[in-house]
Amino acid sequence: MKKKVSEANTDLLSQVESWLSLHQKKVIWMIMGAFTLMSLLLFNLRVSEGGDDSTYIIRALNFINSGSYPSFQGPLYPMFLSLFVGLFGINLGLLKMTSLILMLASIWVFYRIYRNRISFTLLFSTLLITCLSSQYIYFSSQTYSEALFILIQLPVFALVFRINEDTSGFINWKHLLLLSGAILPACLTRTVGVGALIAVLVFLILEKKYKHAAIVLGGFIAMMFVFLLIKSAVWDNGLFDGGQANTLLYKHPYQMDKGKETFSGFVARFIDNSNLYLSKHFLQMVGLKSLKLISINGGLTILLYLLFLWGAFKAFIRNKYMLFTAIYTAVMLGITFVVLQKLWDQYRLIIPFLSGMILVLLYGIFEFAKEKKGNWLPRLAILLVVVCTISVIGQSFSKVDLMTLKKNLRGDLYEGYTDDWQHYLAMTEYVGEKLPADTYVAVRKPNMARIYANGKKFYGIYRFDSNDPDVLLKRLKDKKISHVIMASLRKNPAVNNGQTINTIHRYLYIISKKYPEIFKLEHKIGGEVEPAYLFKVDYKAAK
Repeated sequence: MKKKVSEANTDLLSQVESWLSLHQKKVIWMIMGAFTLMSLLLFNLRVSEGGDDSTYIIRALNFINSGSYPSFQGPLYPMFLSLFVGLFGINLGLLKMTSLILMLASIWVFYRIYRNRISFTLLFSTLLITCLSSQYIYFSSQTYSEALFILIQLPVFALVFRINEDTSGFINWKHLLLLSGAILPACLTRTVGVGALIAVLVFLILEKKYKHAAIVLGGFIAMMFVFLLIKSAVWDNGLFDGGQANTLLYKHPYQMDKGKETFSGFVARFIDNSNLYLSKHFLQMVGLKSLKLISINGGLTILLYLLFLWGAFKAFIRNKYMLFTAIYTAVMLGITFVVLQKLWDQYRLIIPFLSGMILVLLYGIFEFAKEKKGNWLPRLAILLVVVCTISVIGQSFSKVDLMTLKKNLRGDLYEGYTDDWQHYLAMTEYVGEKLPADTYVAVRKPNMARIYANGKKFYGIYRFDSNDPDVLLKRLKDKKISHVIMASLRKNPAVNNGQTINTIHRYLYIISKKYPEIFKLEHKIGGEVEPAYLFKVDYKAAK
């Protein structure tokens, strides 16, 4: 009797599962086709205001031109880009197309890894919501490391699954060392990639595969050590470079004088970031919250955690593939929420783990629906997937701007920027065209400026730790700075409320208070609306 009730309860899910299993190839090609179409409609030929994408390009350029090791952020992505920069130069369209190819490959590999290991209903529901979300699609036309990382983490899953399926009783050294080798690129692409190693070790230990865990750990350490030795020998910059990881230890990444973070501060980070990335960004990504709503809700955050824990618990009992997915996702999000300062608040930081989050949450919901009496829960579960899919499609189409895309394709790479950025970038282009080759200009976004100035190098002023005008002036002189661009870049990108990123304003103000004649206005772009200024530094005026 219980069996009949259970079959009746899951009848809808069974019918959906049977249909998807029968038409799986058509469904995956439809999803990939829809993703490609939306990626082309939302294709962004501009560099982002955030600056990291242009930084990757410039590090790729420096790597291919002068052999400079791309430190600070993960080195692997700039190295990947350097293959194309070396052949075709800084061709934004081509570089961005590599991201589309990487993400299409990720969809296919994701499907191949999970098919026949989880239900097709769960698999395709996850892919539909993920691949049609505008936030996810965004990275198919950006030179951020997300596209590469999304793909590069998948071999870890494939190898863990294969190792788990091995019931021979023997240790397969080949698969274990391949797993160690698969984890290494993840660590070299993003700092958080070390979480892949932690997740693998936790899973293997839970499965009581202690020797397997020891071999994976030992293999990884050996491979990382060999890499560091090669890096040290070839680039002569030491075994380790603190890079981006060092800034995460401070309370504020741009104001080091505030000191390093405390234990309670890291706990606060976890709570704050949980609210930001779960109750705001994640719900927007899956279409359950308007993109215009930026509020956070602690209750929704707790609910999502409870649903995730429920899914992880059911996976622990019933599905080892989902268990590893839950462990991996939890470790990656945990590291992200603890180490990142709250001020970053960028949804791209959890994009690589979006599919894992959706998988675990939907798995828990589907398992709950199967267990309860009545047929309304399975219907509600399917309805949730349908609502999310329709919502993310609507959000994606709302972002389509064919006029801007058309102008960008015709060569107008300023279209789509707000006035502050148009004037800033136009000034950098002016510098590249009009100033002599031996001039060296200080700016707020040097790598972005270099792309628009046809490769001309700029000096970046991100922060300063002194209010002594002579100290600040000496830094400019030591770097042989000839000019400075002072722009009106908005603090709030969405509105011109007069508040700007004023690092360079303050830098110049402190010096000019003592030496009023030192900065000579040479060019202005923008009139009275968010202008950009080019000042020449007259060091003789400081004598």
